[in-house]
Amino acid sequence: MAIAVVAAWALIQTVRVSAVGLAQSVLAGHEPAAWLFPACVDVFLGLTAPVVAFIVWRRTGLGVWVTAIVWFALSISDHLDGATAALVGPVPVNTPPWIAAGFLFLTALDLIALVLLTRRRMKAHYLSSERPAEP
Repeated sequence: MAIAVVAAWALIQTVRVSAVGLAQSVLAGHEPAAWLFPACVDVFLGLTAPVVAFIVWRRTGLGVWVTAIVWFALSISDHLDGATAALVGPVPVNTPPWIAAGFLFLTALDLIALVLLTRRRMKAHYLSSERPAEP
């Protein structure tokens, strides 16, 4: 069940590719520059989300486990960067006033995914194929 939750949450984040429009607006000078980095990271995470969801769902091993942890850590960093940009500077046009709270909520969901990935049963699932080298 936890594997399905983590994989589904990763897959849902594919929608983040829509930030390409924001990145283009920032580069064109129509939106505040503080939003360029969060938008670019959103696009990267959105493009890699289906891959992360697939490997979390169908693969095992140390590489899969570490990739998922790093990916969610990057996602948390990006959400916190967006929240910071929303709190300290001007926000893009047509952005809801509750955007910073939204970023914090998404951060909490990413933290839940990280907690699930680090639970004993999840670690055993992903790392059971990793055997220590015999002397």
